[in-house]
Amino acid sequence: MTSAVLKVAYGLGFTEICLGLVANVFITIANLLDWMAGKKMKPFDIIFLSLGLSRSIHMCLFIFNIIIRVLNLNVYHISFLNRILNMAYLFLDFSSLWFSMWLCVLYFVKITIFKNSLLIRIKLRVPQLVTYMIMSSVLSSLLSGFIFVYNYNEPFDLMIPELILPINSTIEKELAFLIPSYFLGHFLPFIMVSISSSFLLQSIISHVKHIKSNITSFRTPRMDAHLSAIRSVCLVEVLTICYLFVTIFCRFNFYQIFDKAVMLVLVIAYPTFHSVVLIMGNAKLKKKLFDIVHYIKTKNPK
Repeated sequence: MTSAVLKVAYGLGFTEICLGLVANVFITIANLLDWMAGKKMKPFDIIFLSLGLSRSIHMCLFIFNIIIRVLNLNVYHISFLNRILNMAYLFLDFSSLWFSMWLCVLYFVKITIFKNSLLIRIKLRVPQLVTYMIMSSVLSSLLSGFIFVYNYNEPFDLMIPELILPINSTIEKELAFLIPSYFLGHFLPFIMVSISSSFLLQSIISHVKHIKSNITSFRTPRMDAHLSAIRSVCLVEVLTICYLFVTIFCRFNFYQIFDKAVMLVLVIAYPTFHSVVLIMGNAKLKKKLFDIVHYIKTKNPK
């Protein structure tokens, strides 16, 4: 890749990082202010706060990694720092995926009308289960990161691995730690997101059909809300699928088939645009965002 294209790719990556940092800091602060004001935190708010906080720190790690590259510091060749940085990156990456998965599950549980008594009891107990959701996400993410970091201590760039593995036995050793780590940290949440999204879409579409059969006009506020929800769910699912493949190409890119700069842009795209979609799909966060934009416009008239 030429130096000009490389600069463009890193420029795009840095822009994505800034956008992602702003979006996730906004999610974090919006929910923190509600909590500090004494407002009752709903299950969605608690998960959103956890997701925004983990991704904000995640974005700061990306910025730190760029600084390391610019200053040409050999941080990843120091064993102790290498382990800490990679553990932090993997933990934040995995935990954000788990929190995203729980959001999908909560949306599905909220919108679906259950007839099974067990599912009804679970739905009613969701506020009490949120703590266990967060704890299980944190523990799973720690375990997933620990499985890999404890067993593999080669220089390992926290964003884009640069592995030179000349023999198959070394690759097999690497896979022995990568596969269980990424199954628990990536693939399991991906499966749950896909299942929840599928059932959620099915439920929303059935609601839309029911509304259409009972109204004369196709466009109603309730219908618009359902159509917006369908778009958000589809976008979340597409982003999650793309990120799964990008992660596979990134972490299992033993022979450097894909360019590092391209992978950088793709890796950062998911936590950034996924958070943007979540903001635009959440009524409370969307209203607060528009309030901020309106305030800025009134304070800075043309």
